[in-house]
Amino acid sequence: MKRIEIKRKLSQEVRLWKEQKLTVGFVPTMGVLHGGHMELIRRSVSENDKTVCSIFVNPLQFNKKEDLDNYPNTLEQDFKLLQESGCDVVFTPIAGAFYEGVTIDKYDFGILGKVMEAQYRPGHFEGVAAVVKELFLSVHPDRAYFGEKDFQQLAIIQWLVSKESLDVQVIACETVRAESGLALSSRNVRLSVEGRNAASDVYSTLNFCKNNRAIFDPQTLVELSLAKLSQKFEVEYFEIVDEKTFERLETWEESSCPRAFVVVIAEGVRLIDNLSLNP
Repeated sequence: MKRIEIKRKLSQEVRLWKEQKLTVGFVPTMGVLHGGHMELIRRSVSENDKTVCSIFVNPLQFNKKEDLDNYPNTLEQDFKLLQESGCDVVFTPIAGAFYEGVTIDKYDFGILGKVMEAQYRPGHFEGVAAVVKELFLSVHPDRAYFGEKDFQQLAIIQWLVSKESLDVQVIACETVRAESGLALSSRNVRLSVEGRNAASDVYSTLNFCKNNRAIFDPQTLVELSLAKLSQKFEVEYFEIVDEKTFERLETWEESSCPRAFVVVIAEGVRLIDNLSLNP
C-alpha cells in the first residue's frame, strides 16, 4: 500500500491505472477507522481493481473550532487496518495545501440545505461539498462508497455529482452496527461502556417507529420517540420524512419511502442515526 500526500501525485498514480483499463474505487474518511469504514473498503476492494482511501480532517466541515482541534488522530492504527484490507493507496493530504488554488463554490441545496443536519450544523454541507468535489477531481474514481448512517450527507453528495456532472457512481452502503444496534461511528470511542449501552436505545426507538406504522401516524411516532429518548438524552431532533424529498410526513400516504432521522447527545457526544421505515 502506498501513502500519497500530494494531489498531483495521486492523480498521476490513478492515470496509470486508467491507462491499464483498471477500475478505481474510493472511500473518503476523516480517519479513526472502525468497522463501518472497513466494510466500505472491503466492498470497494471486491468491486474494483484498485482502491483508494483518503484520510483528511476537513476543516470546512466544522462549525466549531474546538471540535476540529479535538478531533482524534489514529493514523498509525488506520494505516495498519488499511494495509490488511487490501487498500492500494491511502491519500493523506496536507491540510494547508489541499485547498490551494481551489475555488470554493457556493451551492443552493434546496431543502437539503435547510433541514435537520443543515439546521443544526450551519456550513457543514458546504464543507462536505467542497472536499468531496476536490477529492473526486483528484482521485477520478469509478465508484465512491458512503455509509447510510450519514444519510442526508449521502443525499448531498448524490446531488453534487448530478449538479457538477461528475463521472462517478455513488454507492450507498447499509449502516454497520454493533451487536446492541448502535451505529458504528468514530465518535463512539468517547462513550463509556454505560454510555454505549444507553445509546442502543436510539436504534430501538427507530425500530419502534418501523414496527408501529400500522398503529400510529408519523407525527405521533415522532412525539412518542421524543418522549422516550428525552428521558436519557438531550435530543436535537427526531424527524420522519420522505427519504427522497426530505419533506416532513404527516401521513403515511404522502411517501413510499419514509425514513426516521435522529440526533441525540450522549455523554457530550453527538450521535446520529436513521432507519428506513419500510417493511
